[in-house]
Amino acid sequence: MQNQSQNGFTLIELLMAISIISLLSSIVLTSVNSARAKARDARKMADFRAISTSLQLYFDTTGRMPANYNPCCGATEGDGNYERIMQELVNAGFLPQIPKSPGGGLYSWYNYGGGNNIGGLMVTSLETVPNTTTGIPPACRPWAAGQNWCDQSSSKAYCICNTY
Repeated sequence: MQNQSQNGFTLIELLMAISIISLLSSIVLTSVNSARAKARDARKMADFRAISTSLQLYFDTTGRMPANYNPCCGATEGDGNYERIMQELVNAGFLPQIPKSPGGGLYSWYNYGGGNNIGGLMVTSLETVPNTTTGIPPACRPWAAGQNWCDQSSSKAYCICNTY
């Protein structure tokens, strides 16, 4: 009678290896998704800094903010009015292209006029920040709690006031 050597893995060993690989891959994918959301938030904040600088340069050059194409409701990315407002900044040479949200919340513009602490307000939502009543600096929260999207109730809204 010959001894047969067992070359290979048992079913238990294969299942254990598969479960360990699955666990490790789920951890890696979770980390990657979190990093992507943080990158989108960083991009939004950088876009808003660029837009704020462009708005101030535009105001210094023309003596006004971009036209308010939708005075009752402001302008949100994708509605055409936002693009027209940002195109004014592009045409003036202050932005290289119209800023578009990388996802997880659209960009919006609301012009409340000059002579107040709000001016032209840029709004979006951030994904990875905790709910806050004051906003992530240099964000502004010009209203008391329960009055508006950029109020002092807890939210992930990122609002930049551009006073003029």
